[in-house]
Amino acid sequence: MNSQKRIIFSEIFKSKLLIYAFFIVLHLFLFNINATEWGDSYSILRSAESIKTGIYPQKEKRPPFFSVVLATRPHGVNAISWGRGVVFVFSFASFIVFDKLVCQHIKSKKYQKFALILFTLNPVYLYWSIRIMSDIPFSFFGIVIFYLLSRWKEKLDIKKSILLGALAGLSILTRFEGYILFFALFIGVVFLNSGLKLSAFKPRTFFFGLWHELKFLLPLGLTTLLVLLPYWFFRSPLDSKYFGEQEYRTFDWRLIWVYFSSLFYILGFLPFFYFIFKNIFSYKKTGSAVRFLMENVGISVYILLEIILILWWPAAVPRLFSAIIPFFVILLVLSYEEFQSNGPHLRALDYIALAFLIGNFGLTQYIFKLQFLVSNQWAFLFVFILQIIILIFLILRKEKMFLMFSFISLLVWGLATIWVHRFIYISMKEAAVYAAKNLSGYVIYNDTYGIADWYLNRSGINKNVYGDRHDVLILHDISYKRISGKNPDYILLTNENNTDMYFGIEKRPYLTLVKEFRYTINGKIFFTDILKFNKEKQQ
Repeated sequence: MNSQKRIIFSEIFKSKLLIYAFFIVLHLFLFNINATEWGDSYSILRSAESIKTGIYPQKEKRPPFFSVVLATRPHGVNAISWGRGVVFVFSFASFIVFDKLVCQHIKSKKYQKFALILFTLNPVYLYWSIRIMSDIPFSFFGIVIFYLLSRWKEKLDIKKSILLGALAGLSILTRFEGYILFFALFIGVVFLNSGLKLSAFKPRTFFFGLWHELKFLLPLGLTTLLVLLPYWFFRSPLDSKYFGEQEYRTFDWRLIWVYFSSLFYILGFLPFFYFIFKNIFSYKKTGSAVRFLMENVGISVYILLEIILILWWPAAVPRLFSAIIPFFVILLVLSYEEFQSNGPHLRALDYIALAFLIGNFGLTQYIFKLQFLVSNQWAFLFVFILQIIILIFLILRKEKMFLMFSFISLLVWGLATIWVHRFIYISMKEAAVYAAKNLSGYVIYNDTYGIADWYLNRSGINKNVYGDRHDVLILHDISYKRISGKNPDYILLTNENNTDMYFGIEKRPYLTLVKEFRYTINGKIFFTDILKFNKEKQQ
């Protein structure tokens, strides 16, 4: 019976076509699993709706390309569904190009499929591939650029340089990290055919390589500049509020711990860093991971700068890692393949490293309860047990069982993360939709995620109702004096921003409860109340 199960499992992943089909079915299954979107998603959607009218919002801090793509929404198509569809297209396109990139660097058919499965089931990449965010479109540009750079290594010409420059420009217009991608591409071209070796780097030889590749670097840089000029003319990127957000972050031991734990477990595969570190430090310059990094200098620079940026910008951990997850997957598979070919003989240091990873995994989640490490305690316990089983099969050198349980763990990890957060902001969304359908007049709210604004002002459900965020409400001040200054007809009060909020509605005669929306999620109560403001009843 067990041998039959192994045969079935082997046949399922024998063909790439089945992996492609699994990727599509999985994403279609998860297409509408989320009750609502993240706050940034609604800002992107608002920008897209403004672009349809020929205006780009002055207050929008993000670059415009993703919103421009969303602005192509056909008349009559729901904006949320269209946005999710666009992200799915980018996800599938990323998967296709990633497959081609993998084939360039991993020669074994078996391990090519291993890489595709790791990419498909990666918890972070999967989570953000079903959200209307720009991370997956940006990741697509990174994969395409380095795939083309690798493919054209021996035949780069001016036309190809222009295409790479255009792609780099579009990546910058998708996310500001595109400047890092452009710089890494630039360095990658310098090292492409100039004879430069990263292992023998010297400033003098670098400038020689720069001069040698100038005929490609100039058209690349000029094309990128031409793509960016219209946006720069409209708005200086240095004026974006993005660059001031990290000023409010405190760098302490907790942040450093969360950062490195996120980095260690970003692939949803506990031995990830163990294999890579073993490859780098055990095999030294002959290791496949080292060779990959040495031969693909652009990718090496890109990974390094992204890792530094994410540490500097910790608020977006682990989401920002999605840009470099595809390259981590390749490094992991190359390292694991060499681990198997050299004979998986474990030493004392190997056991210590694996014990540290499993121990830190449990301790990190016990202390911080990170979202992508599975915040539900029972789901986490199941995933934790799976990790122990995976390590046991690794130690026993049972590769098929090791891989099978790794895939099961990845699937459970990814789906559990999505499932636990599928109802995030649902009370605010349900209240906003109800208000848009059933109320008329002026509504104020303390929602900071843009959900109420979208459904009251942008969705077109009801033109007789409109709303505005009232910052005083965010500070819990719902006194008659404060509210009457805005003269609203209704108020939407939510604790989605802070579950510790208490408003004491029953003690305020000028507020009448119209409808309440309450949900218990992961043991916490989230609510949004729709209140009628009785202007004649002062406290």
